[in-house]
Formats: sequence, structure tokens, C-alpha cells
Amino acid sequence: MENLIIKPNYVSLFSCIGPKCSDSCCNDWMITFDKQSYKKTISNKYLADIAKFALMETKDSESDWGVIKLDKQGACPFLNSQKLCQIHDKEGEDALSYTCKTYPKRDQIIGNDKYKSVYLSCPEVARIVLFEQEAFIFSANPSGTKSTHQPSPTWLEKSYEYSLDLLLNCGLTWQEALLAIGLLIKTSQEVSEGTASVDKLDSRYQQLQTMAQKGIISKQFEQIPYTETPQTQTFVAIHDALCTLHSRSERQRFISINDAISTLCTEENQYSIKDINKVWSEKVASSKIEADEIFTKFVIYSMFHNHFPMHEKQKPEQVFQQLVIDCFMVRCYLASVFNQNQRLSNEDIVKCFQVYHVVRQHKPKFIEIIQNILKDFNLTSIPAAISLLKTP
Repeated sequence: MENLIIKPNYVSLFSCIGPKCSDSCCNDWMITFDKQSYKKTISNKYLADIAKFALMETKDSESDWGVIKLDKQGACPFLNSQKLCQIHDKEGEDALSYTCKTYPKRDQIIGNDKYKSVYLSCPEVARIVLFEQEAFIFSANPSGTKSTHQPSPTWLEKSYEYSLDLLLNCGLTWQEALLAIGLLIKTSQEVSEGTASVDKLDSRYQQLQTMAQKGIISKQFEQIPYTETPQTQTFVAIHDALCTLHSRSERQRFISINDAISTLCTEENQYSIKDINKVWSEKVASSKIEADEIFTKFVIYSMFHNHFPMHEKQKPEQVFQQLVIDCFMVRCYLASVFNQNQRLSNEDIVKCFQVYHVVRQHKPKFIEIIQNILKDFNLTSIPAAISLLKTP
């Protein structure tokens, strides 16, 4: 059978907006050059003078031959006065570094098929994913190749398909759906570790469908207690880690979110998760913002982008916990910005998702820190993780 290329429409809808971008990837990124691209750039008569001070030769490997030295403002020196790339203009796309040539695109080979996606750390990608009506139309077209790769495990493919179905087709809110998905993933981990058969995963999925139809999942979610202290501890620890690791933490885009959070601090200058949650449940939820739709889209994106619950190092339950944390943190940022502005524009919503994912999608250490935080605060069980999504 011919291999497929599986692509959501949000990939096709994306086109770099260049100088109009609110958080350009031509700033603050470490950009390395392969040997061929490096040689092309330094030998071009229109680029040679800039290359003398803008490129540093490292010769670490054929694919890592040089690195761009950003200017004092953190911008790439090869940008012209219109903030357009001079390398692309003078030498064409082939001369670009691998990062510049590919970002924000991401291709993954899973089984025998190629899955195409884009990173939410790009503001234009976030806008398309969250607000374009046709973003989640999927296509599966022949790739023209018949190469054979290691097949994707049956448990993984079923977990992926069953999770999406629980999210979209069982009449649950996105929070309730995450509870159902967490219960499914607990069985997925057993199957992945060889302590249960794939048949048990099928049975669990069918059981969860029935539970959703009978209102049992909704009732179970309702019965999970709201616990303020673990939410406070988790938010403070993760936000502090984000501030430390974020490459653009001194830029206005990040500072504006930090300032919004600060307006909800207590008299002791401590973050107030109580006030953040109160804004969410009393103001954001009752506003005209389609919060449920936005978070549902985000969860669909996350599942496809990462082929949930696939991960090289993490177990399925850990991947699930990470998804819950992502929703929890962005919800807190959205509530904080709403409190400061008394509204949430589409740009505010894009900013909260995108700023968080600059670290989430590109700093592996951040994921390690989050897992340690969850262990420290005893939030590794499914109900404990889901409790982070509860509001009073």
C-alpha cells in the first residue's frame, strides 16, 4: 500500500506574514547554518559584508557549521529595513539555514505515513488554529512512496483515535472529555507496558462511551473537588520556570502577560489563583468568548501535532498530565489578561497560547520541570491532574 501524507488544513492556510508578525521568529532564536548554506552566504557579493560580523563559524558538524550573531535588539542582522530576509532575497530559499527554511513547519513519519503540522509558537499559526473555521479539515493523500518503516503500535493508534472520539463525539465538555481521556490513557499505559492486552483498551473505550452517554463522566468530573492550594503551588512553580526559560521574557509581549498576572497578586505579593479562577468562572465563562470551542480546538491540535499519547521519553499518563497542564496554564493567562483589560480580543487569546508555547514546544527542560512539579505536589493521578481544571 502506498504511504500517505496526512495534513490538516491549518497547515495549508499558513503563510508567513513577515514584517507584520507580532512576534517574529527572526528575533531571539539561535540559528545555525549547515556547511553548504554557510558557504553560499559568505560568498554572495551582496551578503559578504554583513556575513563578516553576522556569522560565526563553529564547524561543529556538516549540519552545524556556523551560527548567526544577533544584534543588540536580538534581531537577525540579515533583515533589511522592511524586516525581510536578505539571504532569501539574494540567494533564495535553498541558502537559508534549516531552522529558517522549515519553521514553523513540522513533519513526522509515524508508521509508514507522514504527518504534517506547524508549531503554535508562531503567532500566525495560533491565529489560524484557534480562529479559522476550516482549520481542522484533514486530507490524506498518497505520498508517491512505498517505503517501509516500523509500524506504529496498535495501542498507540487506538489510543489516539479513541481519545479524539471521546473529545468530539460523546457530548462532553472539553474538561469532562479530558477526564474520560485520562481514564482511557491509564489503560493505554498498561497495554504499552505489556500488563494488559489491546482488547482491554477496546473494552475500556466502549465502557467510557457508555459512561458518557449516561452522564456518569459528567458526574465524576463534578465530584472531583476544587483544591486551591495545589493549583496555587502548581501555577507559581510552572510560571516561574516559564519566566526563567523564555527567550523573550524581557520583551513587551511576554511582559504584558506577566503584568496582567501581577494585578491579581495578594497584598503579600503572591499570585492569587483564587482570584484568577474567579475571573474565569464569573467573567470569562459568561462573556461572549467561545472558550469551550477554543480549548476544544487546542486539544485537537495538541493531539494531532504530538500524535497523542506518543512520546519518546514519557509514558502515556505523563503525556496526558502535560496536556492538562497546558490547558490549566493558558486558562490562567487568559483569565489574568481578561481581568486587566476587562475583555479578551482575538489577539489577546493568540498571545496567551503562543507565548506559552514558545517554551512548551522548544524547551525540553520545561517538560522535565513540569513532571517534577507534578510529583512534588502529588498531582500524578488522573483525578488529581484533572482537579487543576476545576474552578469554584
